[in-house]
Amino acid sequence: MGAVATQSRPALLADPPVAERLFEPERLTFEDTILGVWEDLTGSGRAECPVCGGPELAADGCGGCGSELF
Repeated sequence: MGAVATQSRPALLADPPVAERLFEPERLTFEDTILGVWEDLTGSGRAECPVCGGPELAADGCGGCGSELF
């Protein structure tokens, strides 16, 4: 197949569409959740557990499910 001269620019050379950012979270991310828990722990010593939702996450772990942040 040979080359063809045309008035219009080929699609590959046209201006690329403006893309949105690759990652725009619409809700709270895992990182945001853990940082919030960490801030609560360092501020008051207690926070809501991000694993089971129990209100008893302390520096030594969750009283409900036993999970720990370290």
